[in-house]
Amino acid sequence: MEANHRRLSPGIDEREVRRRGRRSYREYGRTIADFLWAIDLDAATVARRSRVDGLSHVRALQAEGKGAILTLSHFGNWDMAANIAVSIGVPLTTVMAPFGPPPITELVVWARESNMLEVFTADGAARGLIRAVRRGRFVCLLCDIPGAGPTVTVDYCGGPVVFSAAPSWLARVTGAPLLPADCRREAGGYTAHIHTPITAGRDADDTAVMQRVASALEGAVRRHPEQWYPFGEVYTDAS
Repeated sequence: MEANHRRLSPGIDEREVRRRGRRSYREYGRTIADFLWAIDLDAATVARRSRVDGLSHVRALQAEGKGAILTLSHFGNWDMAANIAVSIGVPLTTVMAPFGPPPITELVVWARESNMLEVFTADGAARGLIRAVRRGRFVCLLCDIPGAGPTVTVDYCGGPVVFSAAPSWLARVTGAPLLPADCRREAGGYTAHIHTPITAGRDADDTAVMQRVASALEGAVRRHPEQWYPFGEVYTDAS
């Protein structure tokens, strides 16, 4: 993890590397605590504790009855991002792989469904995601640390990193735009940022599309590295 922080910011000294590492663990702990705290949280409370930049991108699509693919990375709090979206009337669909032992996976699925998310498991999710987008829903997918499915290698946070190609594939199949997004903790709550939409033609190159997504998401990591969670092997060329 410290090596990953060093790769992200080569100019920092060892003291700063260790400080960032400790803060990453601490922030991830807060993310887990907030995940539990937010179960069945009402929309009014979410609204008081959050703000959204770039909401106009979503509202423009909703006005036309269109869906989109929200793409996030393991930065900040992706579950809180989902809570914020639902609280402002954005219908969300997501897919998740098993998370630890089966009872833990069932707990996470239950918690997300309690917060009004439509959740698919990894097996057979493709058709469900396509139908969701075509119904005008917003599919929310984590790009980095991919599980099953196609992948590409992009330049992200200082080196080559494997990203899921599923968001690009879904955009190509449905014609829906990609909306890179991040959600970070701030004093008193969270700020979600929705970046400029990215379109992908039917024959677009998945690597090129996901590189645009990675470039959009990288800025938040560099500005707030303590909310990045690089606990495993991040870079494909790591020795």
